[in-house]
Amino acid sequence: MFSRLAAVVRALLIVLGVLLLAGCGGEEVVSPTGSVEGTLPKAEAANPANGKTVFAGNGCGSCHTLKEAGAAGKIGPDLDEGLKDEDAEFIKESITDPNAEIADGYQPNVMPQTYDSQLTSQQLNDLVAYLQASTK
Repeated sequence: MFSRLAAVVRALLIVLGVLLLAGCGGEEVVSPTGSVEGTLPKAEAANPANGKTVFAGNGCGSCHTLKEAGAAGKIGPDLDEGLKDEDAEFIKESITDPNAEIADGYQPNVMPQTYDSQLTSQQLNDLVAYLQASTK
């Protein structure tokens, strides 16, 4: 009788284990059950004039030359030359990940690598727009 009870318990445990495993890994995508209310905030258009303020307020001109800003820094690359005809994505990466591409004649790890977290996304977009407009 004891072996029969043990066999029933073992069978129940196996069935329970199979049911638990069957529920794992469903990977099913679910949809909202009701309507979604509200909207995501719209990003403001980049403003080059505000970007000039970001450039000045973060000391960019102490290391970089940029004629439009009256900056004559020599520690980092001349932005009038280095950013000429570059797209916004390149300029943004140069600010947020300055070691991604090092200009000839310059060392890595000189430019602060904190601007990605130090600047808001709006400030970063404004700065990129300013630099792009200033180096055309």
